[in-house]
Amino acid sequence: MIKHALSFYSLPLRILTSPVKGFYEMKFEEKGTLWLAIVNLVLLGISLAFRSQYISILISPRYPLHMNSIWDFGQLIVMLILFCVSNWSVTSLTDGEGKFKEIFMTICYAMTPLVLIIVPATLFSNVLSMQETAFFHLLISVGMFWFVVLVFVGLIVIHNYTVTKAVTTAVLTFCAMLIILFLFTLVLTLIQQVYVFIWSMYTELTFRI
Repeated sequence: MIKHALSFYSLPLRILTSPVKGFYEMKFEEKGTLWLAIVNLVLLGISLAFRSQYISILISPRYPLHMNSIWDFGQLIVMLILFCVSNWSVTSLTDGEGKFKEIFMTICYAMTPLVLIIVPATLFSNVLSMQETAFFHLLISVGMFWFVVLVFVGLIVIHNYTVTKAVTTAVLTFCAMLIILFLFTLVLTLIQQVYVFIWSMYTELTFRI
């Protein structure tokens, strides 16, 4: 069973140690699949839910009424889609060769370090003293750094960019994310104001009739 699981998860594990080769196989040899990327995303969501439920109270006090794993997972998906849309929009204008699906798969496969680190680090946090909690933060920081490196390398491979061009498009991607968030907030505010205006008119007409 373990052998079958490792075979199923072989590409994400290969990307951990050989990201250039792994992402090359994903894009050009079509060894990656969308459903496996979604599985990795779900595994990360489960890992984050486990972390919020079982992390040591020395690191993060738990308030059961404030926990909502579905909401947290929804936020993760929104941020993922926002990044993918922004990166696809920018790279479409800068001769990027990656498709939207490939960008999504790259980010999801790059989540593997977090999937592998979060649960053990959470369990480890429960045997640490206050002075030793820095080890937990170190583990999470290593996972985050590894994730960022894999994303960067993956985007270079799928878009066929140089390092300099990849850095430039990364900056432009974050700028695009801010613009999209601003426009989305603006639209929501406008919709809210229109709703309040219509409701006020309805209330006024109701009283007059």
